[in-house]
Amino acid sequence: MNFKHLCLYSTLLATSPTLLWGSDQGNYTGSLDSCPAGDYSAIKYSPPPIFPADSIESTDVSAEQVKNAGKSVSTFSGNVVIERHQLRLQADTVTHNKDAQKLELNGNIHVDTQNMALSASSGWMNLETSESEFKDSTYYLPEMGLTGNTPLFSISDDKSTILQDTQFSTCPTNKLDWHMDTGWLELDQSTATGTAKHTVFWLSDVPVFYIPWIQFPLGDERRSGFLMPGIGLTNKSGFEFSTPWYWNIAPNQDAIITPTHLRKRGAMLATEYRYLTQSSRGNLDFEYLDRDKEFNDRRYLVHFENKSNLTENLNLNLLVNDASDSDYLQDLGSSINVVNTSHLERNAKLDYKNGAWNAGLMVQSYQTIDENITLDNRPYKRLPQITLNGKGELAEMDNSYLLGSLDTEWTEFEHENTLKAQGSRFHIYPKLSLPIEGNAWFVKPSAGYIFTQYDTTDNSGNDANLDNLGLSVFSLDSGLFFERDISESPFLQTLEPRLFYLNIPFEDQSLNPLFDTSEQDFSFASLFRENRFNGIDRVGDANHLTLALSSRIINKETGRELFNMSIGRIYYFDDQQVTLNTNDPVNTSDSSDIITEIGGNLDLWRARATYQWNTETNTSDKRSIQFSYAASDEAVFNIGYRFHREEIETENLEQTDISFAWPFAQNYSLLTRWNYSLTEERDNETLIGLQYESCCWALRLVSQRYITDDLDDPYDTSIMLQFVLKGFGSISDKDATSTLKHAILGYQPDY
Repeated sequence: MNFKHLCLYSTLLATSPTLLWGSDQGNYTGSLDSCPAGDYSAIKYSPPPIFPADSIESTDVSAEQVKNAGKSVSTFSGNVVIERHQLRLQADTVTHNKDAQKLELNGNIHVDTQNMALSASSGWMNLETSESEFKDSTYYLPEMGLTGNTPLFSISDDKSTILQDTQFSTCPTNKLDWHMDTGWLELDQSTATGTAKHTVFWLSDVPVFYIPWIQFPLGDERRSGFLMPGIGLTNKSGFEFSTPWYWNIAPNQDAIITPTHLRKRGAMLATEYRYLTQSSRGNLDFEYLDRDKEFNDRRYLVHFENKSNLTENLNLNLLVNDASDSDYLQDLGSSINVVNTSHLERNAKLDYKNGAWNAGLMVQSYQTIDENITLDNRPYKRLPQITLNGKGELAEMDNSYLLGSLDTEWTEFEHENTLKAQGSRFHIYPKLSLPIEGNAWFVKPSAGYIFTQYDTTDNSGNDANLDNLGLSVFSLDSGLFFERDISESPFLQTLEPRLFYLNIPFEDQSLNPLFDTSEQDFSFASLFRENRFNGIDRVGDANHLTLALSSRIINKETGRELFNMSIGRIYYFDDQQVTLNTNDPVNTSDSSDIITEIGGNLDLWRARATYQWNTETNTSDKRSIQFSYAASDEAVFNIGYRFHREEIETENLEQTDISFAWPFAQNYSLLTRWNYSLTEERDNETLIGLQYESCCWALRLVSQRYITDDLDDPYDTSIMLQFVLKGFGSISDKDATSTLKHAILGYQPDY
């Protein structure tokens, strides 16, 4: 059982002498509008006026009375309002010294700027330098939803703001669930930096931790510095302590460097580097243990991804994944997707696009992580693969056009098992189509020729001397469209019968290698495909007719589809002799299974179902159903079931899946997923969490347990804690949000 990142931050921060927060710390980006109206009524904000360019330096003044004391001093009293560009001042009394360009303000002072509102009992302002000072002030930052108070609020001539003994929070003033008390706070606009000294964080009336010194960015500017540290405890690594440091390298580059101490394993260094240029973007993630005390060797994990636009038509993509050993993800992975990864891919792709043509050059290999995969069943390397594809109109005809396409590929295959077939494969497939259509019908005849050539060795390393494969392909696709109005409703129903005929002659392919070809999953879409295999090492012989029928219900006013149903079946005129493997039986049936797919969308409800019926055995070979309800991005419910029959009954896949995120009381939500295997009578994944969210803070605690390939310890369990101060940032396990989005379909939390 693994307990990951259950953090004790109060202890950490209380003993931290200096803490510098970087900006890339997962700040809450959701709305603060859930705070009850009127809770910020102690200080209201009204946007200040924006003067035209030719009036920026002007000042408008209104008051009930004006008294002049000589030529340089004027006193305004009674509902005084002074407005300048992006500034509004209100007070009971204002004294203006023209020589000093200074305003003395007293009584019910209120100031509105572009991003702040402030109320005070007294103060002064220099109109020329914008220096100012206010006493007994309350301020409000509407963009952050932050409010606070301070006995002294001052702005210097260098545009830095100093607040002494200030208290601030994003909570409503009448319900301070959390707040911070700071002895001295400086907001420096010139460096976009905030600095605070002697800060105490309070939950309600309880002090939680003390920070002697803290620095943070103002606005969206990034700044180098330490992020929130993390503490964890796992059965595989023991006590974990990490101190991530954010490095703002340049405007287009940054990195997070995280030294981590793992008690059972030693010191680990993790680095996440990102870059963005005019033509490229990418990231490099690297984890390294110099000596794993449990594994007794060095260990590492590398992920690099780059996408570059070399020219307007030429693109380069790079992907590198590498692990020091096959057990790395099992020992140090943190989610079900990572832990159950079977292969790590590496590739380099060069693509050129020019109009209807697309050329590509790729090299690709894999590192097999799952040691249960035998050597023979591991994927081939492509060293390299060259492709050329094109599609476009060749000639216009009456009410139609002649469409041509060309698919070409040459690939050199290598395998780590030298006893398997190795060598190259050349494939070319030119095709002509003549689509003819009307308002309620279409007919599309197509004809093509598949040519495949192998230059490979056999299992003994000798030249295999394989015959070239040449096959003609003819298909005829046709359909009708009927529709009718549903009486006394804004809906119409369609009826769409479709016929698809395919003819490909038989040619023995049993000696050809299987470089990248597999069986295709049977679905409604596969009824209309030319090849029943994925890949080109096998081209299925065909002389069959597909009969299908679809129906939809559509809202005529909005075009939205409310319901759809499709059913279809293939009728074979000849046996299907081409098989994936030599020992596979030939399909002598006169028809395929019947496949049905149904979908529905009704307001907040979604439904999807698939049913495959085998008429020879009178059993269902595949069935699935999924119901989803989404009241919002954070209130969703899903229930599903799926079954897939295998040749060996004990290997059938049959699972149920229930997940939801649902508010069950004011501010409280329950987060749950349960994926259960009926075949194996065991849980595949369970997740349960409790969330509390107010308008100014949120707390989420989630426990997840999922199956792994580790025979000694088949389950991993993690506990994730997420604590968010809205507008300030979060203390959390970095995988908490992504885990919930993956586990609960449709769930899109704000943090």
